[in-house]
Amino acid sequence: MTATRCFLQLVVMLLVSPLFAQDGTMMRTYLLNELEVAQKAWQQRYDWLKTAADIERYQQERKEFFQRQLGKMWDKTPLNPQIVKTFEKGTPGKDAYRVELILFESVPKFYVSGAMFLPDPTKFKPPYPTVLSVCGHNREAKAATRLQAGAALAATNGLAVLVIDPIDQGERSQRLKTDGKPVLQGVPAHNVIGASSILLGRNAATFEVWDMIRALDYLESRSDVDAPKGFGVFGLSGGGTQTAYIMALDDRVAVASSGCYLCGLYGSMMTTIGPQDAEQNIFGQLAFGMDHADYCIMRAPKPTQITTTTLDFFPVKDAWATYRNAKRIFDRFGLGEKMSIAEADGPHGFYKNLREATIRWMLRWLAGRDEMIFEADDQPGCTEEELRCTPRGEVMLLDSARSAFDLNRDYNDELLASRTKKNRSDDELRTTIRNIIGVRKLEDIPGLTAVRNEVSDVAEKLDGAASAEQFVFLAKDEKIQLPAVRFVPKKAGPTKTVVYLNGAGKTADLNRINELLKEDKTVFAVDLRGLGQTQGVGAKYYDHALFGTDGVDYYFAYLLGKSYVGMRTEDLLAVARELSGPVELAASGETVGLVALHAAALEPVLFSGITLDKPVRNWSDVVKEGDSPYPITNIVHGALLEYDVPDLLRLTAR
Repeated sequence: MTATRCFLQLVVMLLVSPLFAQDGTMMRTYLLNELEVAQKAWQQRYDWLKTAADIERYQQERKEFFQRQLGKMWDKTPLNPQIVKTFEKGTPGKDAYRVELILFESVPKFYVSGAMFLPDPTKFKPPYPTVLSVCGHNREAKAATRLQAGAALAATNGLAVLVIDPIDQGERSQRLKTDGKPVLQGVPAHNVIGASSILLGRNAATFEVWDMIRALDYLESRSDVDAPKGFGVFGLSGGGTQTAYIMALDDRVAVASSGCYLCGLYGSMMTTIGPQDAEQNIFGQLAFGMDHADYCIMRAPKPTQITTTTLDFFPVKDAWATYRNAKRIFDRFGLGEKMSIAEADGPHGFYKNLREATIRWMLRWLAGRDEMIFEADDQPGCTEEELRCTPRGEVMLLDSARSAFDLNRDYNDELLASRTKKNRSDDELRTTIRNIIGVRKLEDIPGLTAVRNEVSDVAEKLDGAASAEQFVFLAKDEKIQLPAVRFVPKKAGPTKTVVYLNGAGKTADLNRINELLKEDKTVFAVDLRGLGQTQGVGAKYYDHALFGTDGVDYYFAYLLGKSYVGMRTEDLLAVARELSGPVELAASGETVGLVALHAAALEPVLFSGITLDKPVRNWSDVVKEGDSPYPITNIVHGALLEYDVPDLLRLTAR
């Protein structure tokens, strides 16, 4: 069947159907529907938990999944800890505490900066019950006023506290300008390291979790720490995220308090502000069934506290729902009192009453002291300068210091060597690629319905076109629309057919389309999902200049275990099949070039040839470059474990 005959069979539906929603909300709507399906599956699995054996199996499933999704970590190497400075704060016998500034290497030359807040030895004798405190998204990190106030409150009440800087905060900026100042910090910086980590099957969270594991190792090495009791961990916001992760994964965490984060990924956060930054999204966790409540359930029945605020952007009603879901499991162990929640009035923040609630929780379960301690209004604090561990304020200015980007480059080199040793047939490689990007076999990809919209006047701008008609390919099993324009060349009679893709939109480059028409080719210019008319525009903390505008939708799909490369590849395969290929394939731009290579590599029978306007970068080069602009929707979790762009080029070679 020719493409012309196929098009004549298009069903004219506009007379009976509303206008198609060809806008930037299409992918969000689609993903929200997928979220609803995942939520129902999670609820069914959760409701099945009745006995201790059921719960233990559930815990183990999620721990193993979580560890897999974080990817390969590192061997435990010498920490080489240094106490670089010690000073005293407060009045002895009253509100005194001691501070030690710490540096250690969680990986050789990968420095972690921190501050140890220690009790007054005249009031409290070592070894001390000890807590790890992790930082939210603020520039000052360990020196943030409210965070160090919590550490000081703990120290003045007999607990030792180690506060560590996460990557790209405090003294741990991973990229510096020539003047030694950070290129980026906090959320935007985490998103950059997250992008290259994903290709390696890692996550920005992988670095944070490893640093916390090694921080606990360091605490175990100290003689003034009561390590046999286990440790407490607390943090708020991004620190609440880190707390949730380490309390679920490391059995040494005896007591935990996660603040202003836990609220549920199946709840209203996803329908309002959407996914947060890179380390707060674990690949496939929603499809697998690992919600926020599960971070608490994974450690049940160890003492676990959630803190929240009435006006938090992590919705308070969902925080309470998460608490209730977790507490039901603790109750089934007969230990419901070990799951707690505390709430403060106000927006997102670590308020005084939350600090008091957190430290009381630590004292109760870690030190065996159920005391109503209070924070003094004049509690002495430290300046940012006092808490500086490094001579010039950045660990990357230390001799031979290495960054998270360097560690990813090391792993990238390791994976390249591993891939070159694999001797796979073309069919074996195709199967591997399908599994990684999530593309079904051609016969299992649902068909499309082509629906005519209107005649387009764009043909008037092209001297090679006889006509242009707008229509939409509708996916039959989902609410996905692929807007398209069919350009007919002036030459009469049968012509070759080319599917034209442009990452900026199907008619963004009319000159290129005109060139194809002058080669006497019928051109189907198509917007794959999330491109052109359906391009998503989301939060700017996914830097639009670096990643494109659809970072929020990308991470939504990421949480659901879907890759945009895979979804768009299925779109392209379905279009080519609808046009009764083989068809030629022409792609302009890196976003669609990578998709075109995947489609032609997986189903060569559908395509008579492929033309790219410029080479598609190797993923390994994206990791090496670290922070160069690259479409986030082209990033596939764990792709470099198995293949790279040169493998696609080999499969498409004629």
